[in-house]
Amino acid sequence: MRLRCRLGALVMLCAFVGVSGQAQSVDPKPVQVTADFVFPPSPIFQAGVQHLIYELILTNYGSLNYMLDGVDVKAGDRSFTFAGPDFRKSLRLLGDKTGGTPSPALEAGHSFVVFLTLDFDRVSEIPRALEHTIRFTADDKSAHTVPAELDVRQRVPIIVEPPLRGTDWLAMGATGPNSYHRRALMVEGGHAWLAQRYAIDFARFHMVDGKAFTWKGPEDQNSSYFCYDQEIHSVAPGKVTEVLDGLPENVPHSGKLAIDLTWQNAGGNHVIIDIGYGQYAFYAHMRPGTVAVKVGDIVKTGQVLGHVGNTGSSSEPHLHFHIVDHPQFLSGQGVPYEFTKFGSSPRIEIANPEAVVVTFANVGAIKPVESDYPPEDAALTFP
Repeated sequence: MRLRCRLGALVMLCAFVGVSGQAQSVDPKPVQVTADFVFPPSPIFQAGVQHLIYELILTNYGSLNYMLDGVDVKAGDRSFTFAGPDFRKSLRLLGDKTGGTPSPALEAGHSFVVFLTLDFDRVSEIPRALEHTIRFTADDKSAHTVPAELDVRQRVPIIVEPPLRGTDWLAMGATGPNSYHRRALMVEGGHAWLAQRYAIDFARFHMVDGKAFTWKGPEDQNSSYFCYDQEIHSVAPGKVTEVLDGLPENVPHSGKLAIDLTWQNAGGNHVIIDIGYGQYAFYAHMRPGTVAVKVGDIVKTGQVLGHVGNTGSSSEPHLHFHIVDHPQFLSGQGVPYEFTKFGSSPRIEIANPEAVVVTFANVGAIKPVESDYPPEDAALTFP
């Protein structure tokens, strides 16, 4: 029995001593927090900047609270530090219904989602892996760190044609630090999905007396909205894998939906197309009776798929578009894409982004861009 005790002690000693005989640095009171990631990022080119966009999930398994002080990221030769008031805006407390900025205190049994974006001047600067150091302060004021490494997917964004035509389109919810699409993390089948990571809601606006409106006439009629019944075009060739039509339309800005939402009908009348490379283009909220394709159809780039409507989870007529790695609206991971050619303004400052009715007064100059993803809330012109 004595021999076994000595061998056990020797094994424990070896676990903490390196080849050189120096003791490894081990936190004597490690924070009981795990660090996980929803999905590995790949580069996306947006408004002239290369981005890596991803989500870090921190879960406190212990009985103590920890203050989240910040996250440091080493990306090849570049270093990023996220801390302070702006960092707090990138946090979401799982289960919180208020949508507000949470306290940085990660309480026992709770989880934070941290929405991170790294900016690079050139794609050549983006490394194959990201090294994270997550900094905490415990209740006794002691400092602690948690390491986490994340691989970067070596995959360029697919470049597709725009799904709409004409001028005065608004790229609502395009990926930004506080975009509602970016934060639409959902769970199905035991997996956390962020299918809408790069989703865009396209609505049309006109300037009236120096102020932008998306409709003219009775606000509660879908036909009053400038984008209503506009043609929706396939962004790429592919095969139709799912179609839903016949759902009734919502009354705009009424606060009510025409149907009870489910996982299958949240996108309203919609079309999903397999565009190859394990990617699927999703077009949502179509006008009932206008879906022009059926499952199994082979479509061409530019082919009309249906018309803009106001069905499913929608408060006014618009086209919801994104590309995902599974043939479903919500069960999948959103992947980057870029449009071939379009005109874009800089990001527009929306007076109240949380309001049902979007208003703004100033639109910057429209400039031509190629192989790019539009800024959040930018004004767009499609050829």
